[in-house]
Amino acid sequence: MLSKVALQDLGTGKFYLLSAVVSLLTYGPYLALRPPAMSELLPALGLACLMAVTFGVTTEAIRRGPLGAVSPITALSPALTAGLAILVLREHIGLDAYLGIALAPAGIALLSFGRPKGEGQTGWQALAGASLVLQGVGAFLAKVVVTPAGPSALLLMSAAVQVIVGLFLAPPTRWHGRDLLRRPAVFTVAANVTAGIATIGYLAALASGPGSVVVPLVAASPAVAGLAGIIFLHEKTSRGQIAGITLALAGAVLLAAQAS
Repeated sequence: MLSKVALQDLGTGKFYLLSAVVSLLTYGPYLALRPPAMSELLPALGLACLMAVTFGVTTEAIRRGPLGAVSPITALSPALTAGLAILVLREHIGLDAYLGIALAPAGIALLSFGRPKGEGQTGWQALAGASLVLQGVGAFLAKVVVTPAGPSALLLMSAAVQVIVGLFLAPPTRWHGRDLLRRPAVFTVAANVTAGIATIGYLAALASGPGSVVVPLVAASPAVAGLAGIIFLHEKTSRGQIAGITLALAGAVLLAAQAS
């Protein structure tokens, strides 16, 4: 919600750069306590560049195609990550975790239906499919990169790449002093401090836990947001979306039980 309000005022470029700088500052204390080794930086840089490309592909797919069709496709990426972790890393999980892997992405995909749909431009299907693959493979590579050293190198490199891209999108000449004093900038800072802390937790969990469980579990977070919107904001929702929330949360519960 905070990001949406800020985007409407700051624009994509300024929002992206400010988000990147705030994320880097948020990671600072963790990086000071657990600095990355030099040998970890190069593979982390490669993954950070892949993450930047994934962001661009996903954004373009959403811009071109109907959100209600793009989101269910990209929501299946955690299942791909889980499959790669099981097949390549030989992770062993219980039957309840397999059920959770199936329910969590399926619930998020179902939750995406019922959104306003447009006609869409050409090529969005290919972009959505590419986003699915890039997100799934990227999360799998993150598991490989951050294990066993920890997430410090990836945190540093991902934020650094974002700052560089942000400076290209919104160079200092486009900024005015008042931009940082207005409410949208404050919203951006608040949203990205929260997101930065969440990212540290996610990557730390990925470093120590099985990727086949952690990635689908974290991917169920939109269901929590949807439930909060119904309870606290009294948002109207369809039966399909309620079913999606229920499935995703059920999957999260099964995955959390496996993780514990």
